[in-house]
Amino acid sequence: MTKQEAREQMKVLRQGLTAEQREERDKKIFARMLRLKMLQEAEWFFPFVSYGTEVDTMRMIQYALQETKLRVAVPRVRGKNMDFYEITSMNHLKKGYRGILEPDTDTLVEAKEGIMLLPGLAFDIEKNRVGYGGGYYDRYLAHYPCPGRITIAVAYDFQIVHKIETDAFDQCADWIITDQRII
Repeated sequence: MTKQEAREQMKVLRQGLTAEQREERDKKIFARMLRLKMLQEAEWFFPFVSYGTEVDTMRMIQYALQETKLRVAVPRVRGKNMDFYEITSMNHLKKGYRGILEPDTDTLVEAKEGIMLLPGLAFDIEKNRVGYGGGYYDRYLAHYPCPGRITIAVAYDFQIVHKIETDAFDQCADWIITDQRII
């Protein structure tokens, strides 16, 4: 499957979910995340802020801020790149790039050791990912390599395909968590 085919197909499938279906699937993904020992042991959590039909990460962010000792940093787009900024409250999120909530704090953090959530439209069983075409995460992960950082893609199970095309610069996820399985 080409990247463009994957993008088009997954956008349609995600938009086809009802609010109830999305809520049920989001709860299952959230429950799987909570059971991860690595999340319980991490110091830092680097989630993306969900937008539109993406898997809900707002619940995960709120939980991390209120119920754990995790330090949380979320991305802010800066031209063709992005940076992570620490937040200590959901009130630190304001509309930014393309209407996506971004941190309005000044505490810049290099996303090193910890758990980073990766957005995407399609993934394959080899943990390759197709994003939205901007390359923000691919550039960030290539520029700031860190063996102590674990990347986890969160997706609805139908977003997993057998094989998607990749380019040399594409960054894979270490794990994929869906509403039905962990890869």
